[in-house]
Amino acid sequence: MKFKHVIVTFICCSFFSVLTAQEVITNESVIQMMELGFDDAMIIDKIYTSDVKFDATIAGLGKLKKAGASSEVLSLIMEKSKQNTKSKTGIYFVNEDGEDELIQPAVFSGTNNNQVAQKLVSGLINSKQKARLPRTQSNNVINTDRPEFTFIFNPATTEVDNLQNTQGNQAGLLNWWFRVASNPNEFVLVKLKVKERQNLREVITGKSSWISSSSGVDPKLAIGFDIEEIEGNKFKVTPTSLEPGEYAFLYQGQVPQGRQNQSVFDFSIQ
Repeated sequence: MKFKHVIVTFICCSFFSVLTAQEVITNESVIQMMELGFDDAMIIDKIYTSDVKFDATIAGLGKLKKAGASSEVLSLIMEKSKQNTKSKTGIYFVNEDGEDELIQPAVFSGTNNNQVAQKLVSGLINSKQKARLPRTQSNNVINTDRPEFTFIFNPATTEVDNLQNTQGNQAGLLNWWFRVASNPNEFVLVKLKVKERQNLREVITGKSSWISSSSGVDPKLAIGFDIEEIEGNKFKVTPTSLEPGEYAFLYQGQVPQGRQNQSVFDFSIQ
């Protein structure tokens, strides 16, 4: 029995390694997941968060149906087969080769509570909370002051949404921002302050004093952008003209229980 368990574990690990390497989900990938015992919620998650290339012909769908694919999975495959392009949730920008490139979220290297020297009339001191990113320049370099971004959200089913709220499940591997949010208005665009000597970038994410405290980015620092709906879960976002510098999109919506908003989607305008 132990030997059999080891074999099954090895097959699962090998399967995930193949998916990670090719990053494209096909009809055969779905059949493999079903054969390994993956339920509908996990298969749907994988389709929504991966690049896809499906065969939605009668023969292709018939093979999936014969293998045991549910109506929900088949409907999603038919929907995604119309795209067969980028379907992974996240924020994309057009790189210098004219191709859509996914912005990988950068993780804050830490926070700093900076007590400003300027005192209030009462003699108490204001405090600013700053989130910091390592290095002075983003890996995502854009060579235009009028960039266009594509936001792709995951219009998940109720069953998958329930999985998202359970700690320790497979859905936790996803970018939860795009499972919880449904519109770019739930993000804020800000310019990051570069600290050359400290080799970092930072943004103020909260203020407090003896009178009051606030969290989140000051609306006065937010940079406006236009939103155009492309599909139900896909939007084109065009910021106003951006001068050279470091920028980032931050999620400002409700944070799910058990999560922390410690990541940003950063980019550099050259």
